[in-house]
Amino acid sequence: MGLGLRVFELLKERVEVEQVFDVFKNSFSADRLYMRDDVGLLGWMFVNFVALLFYYRVYDLLLGCNVLDRYSVGDVVLHFSRVFKLKLGAGWVLSEIPKSSRLLAEKLKIEISIT
Repeated sequence: MGLGLRVFELLKERVEVEQVFDVFKNSFSADRLYMRDDVGLLGWMFVNFVALLFYYRVYDLLLGCNVLDRYSVGDVVLHFSRVFKLKLGAGWVLSEIPKSSRLLAEKLKIEISIT
């Protein structure tokens, strides 16, 4: 492998890492800390890391379904934030799903079981 190709690959990896940090700061407002101790900071970092993993899973889903030009990860979160699990009696049921969220689920090939 030539030196020029290796330098290009390293720069590409750096850009990808910077994009992840950009999402981390802007989507999660993770550039502001209000932690008072190390335990709180570790918990905050863990929760944000898990959120970042979910963010990129949704991003990959949008990319794989070829709808990234029409929907963002924020759009998906907004649509599905309107769907709830409700405890009725001894069991859990899914709330009514808005039509726009149902259509988005179909586009993303997400199966929603209504029981």
